[in-house]
Amino acid sequence: MKKLVSVLLASSLLLAGCASGSTSATTAAQETTGAAQEITTAPQTEKETEAETTVTGGVFTGKAPGFHGDIAVEITVDGEAITDIQVTEHTETENIGEAALPILVRQALDNQTIMVDTVAGATVTSDGFRAAMEAAVKSAGLDVDKMSQAVAAAQTEKEEITLDTDLVVVGAGGAGLTASLSALQNGAKVVLLEKMSFAGGASAMAGAGTTATGSKWLAEDGVEDSPEKLKEDLLKNGHNFNHEPTVDIFVNTVGEAFDWLVDPEGANVEYQRPTTSRTYSGVGRGAGVVKTLLEHVEEAGGQVLMSTPATELIVTDGKVTGVKAEGEKALYTINAKAVILATGGFGANDDLVPEEFQKFVYAGAAGATGDAIEMAKAVDADLINMEFVNVQPNSIVLPSGLGQYCNPGVGGAYKTSGAFMVDEKGQRFANEQGGAYELIQAMKEKEASYLILDEASFTAFNEGMKGSKIYTDEDVTTWLENNGASNPVMVGGETLEDVAKVLNLPEGALSAAAEAYNQAVDAGTDEFGRNLTLKISDDGPYYAIQMWLRYYATLGGLHVNEQMQVLNTAQEPVEGLYAAGEAVGGLEGDIYLGGSLFGWAMTSGYKAGTCVSEAIQ
Repeated sequence: MKKLVSVLLASSLLLAGCASGSTSATTAAQETTGAAQEITTAPQTEKETEAETTVTGGVFTGKAPGFHGDIAVEITVDGEAITDIQVTEHTETENIGEAALPILVRQALDNQTIMVDTVAGATVTSDGFRAAMEAAVKSAGLDVDKMSQAVAAAQTEKEEITLDTDLVVVGAGGAGLTASLSALQNGAKVVLLEKMSFAGGASAMAGAGTTATGSKWLAEDGVEDSPEKLKEDLLKNGHNFNHEPTVDIFVNTVGEAFDWLVDPEGANVEYQRPTTSRTYSGVGRGAGVVKTLLEHVEEAGGQVLMSTPATELIVTDGKVTGVKAEGEKALYTINAKAVILATGGFGANDDLVPEEFQKFVYAGAAGATGDAIEMAKAVDADLINMEFVNVQPNSIVLPSGLGQYCNPGVGGAYKTSGAFMVDEKGQRFANEQGGAYELIQAMKEKEASYLILDEASFTAFNEGMKGSKIYTDEDVTTWLENNGASNPVMVGGETLEDVAKVLNLPEGALSAAAEAYNQAVDAGTDEFGRNLTLKISDDGPYYAIQMWLRYYATLGGLHVNEQMQVLNTAQEPVEGLYAAGEAVGGLEGDIYLGGSLFGWAMTSGYKAGTCVSEAIQ
């Protein structure tokens, strides 16, 4: 069960903002919304009596909070039946919550119920849709109890289907999609399986910064880089815990893979240019890249089966010859010449995540449960670097309990005005703009961390977050009104002491920290080595946002050779079995290098698809 940080303190004791780093936890699939519903109606015809209202027809609306904002629905009623449902407003995540909404609408219509099944990986969206539907049903005067019957489980036996193909790719995230497309373009017949109802996995949640070392674009844009320099940076950043042969695969293939990724004759994915670094950003972030890749896989003839988890490998005389899978209506036996495991990491599986990381907030994909690792036990697969999980600072905890990165907000705040972090004692403790690794180590030693901002830096923080479609103005208003009583902890006050009281910081500590900070600005630097040029304002209002460490990508996994074949514990390649993406361990060491996670998904997928298609021809 995946643990999620929540801050729950009795109102008679400390407020939520004073919680320690050791927190209670719940399952990633058990996200909650907990906000009031808004109900509006637009009836066309009604018969009213003093005792009751009987609806014979009309259009009615309801609204409730989703993951990033409100979900509004409009239902058309004829007698006691709902004949149409339109989602008229939402800001759900593309390829995740957005992809879940049509599924929820279909369930509600087909079964005439508001108690639709939760779409895996989109729990908050599912809860919000149900709440919005309940609001609309109430406003229509329909029988809420009758409309609240859960969808009955189908009693029919599932059809048994056998498929024969060249390649089965397990997992439709970035790596699985690129593996499928590259194999299809090289003449292989491909079946792509995805256990969720939508494609993307962790890639759909990513910013899509993609390493392009050695690519044509990078040379044309005049950026000096080389595979040797990239390898040096990966090893240094990962503190030499990297698996060097895996690093070599990446640095020697990434340029070719990126060229293919953006080539109109290749994957034809849109990226922004020019760049001044070794990375390019995908248009539409990770969700946009995933959407394009999925379209191209289907156009190239790939057979894509959603909501169809692979359950086991088919192994014949030590060789992997396919997989078994279970869909909503069928049981599949898929015979293949090769299998690529691209199921993502294991961040959502507490049995695999080392306990030391579980006190932080999880910010990864709900489907990252280590399926490749479990399936590959059948061939005694070797695992490497399983002790390493990627942790990052600058995070808030959303109302759902999931971690959310705040880099767009933090970056804007530090550029605009004075802003700094303090611990539970109200004291600064680190270079807030230094390296992520150093800040992580400093935050690990603290019970709590708070970003302190004046009005200008608070505005810049929120503009950065809204610009990345992470939250809205309405969210900020709600969170400030909560005054630290729930996640995310975001509080304001006319003076620093007002803020300190809400956070239960020692009296005078926050004012002293601000005074020392401004004195350091006059000096140009501070005891932590931060170059300072902007003071925090002498005038309020002031704000504080609780900052957390989050974890998402796991850095260990299957051990592969230079052909992306999975190795067993005897260090021998398992015939017919390959892996790509986060399911593969060893690239990063103990912390990821910017652009390399998404870059590895694209590169390893391309490499695995190419190697497999060459091997089976």
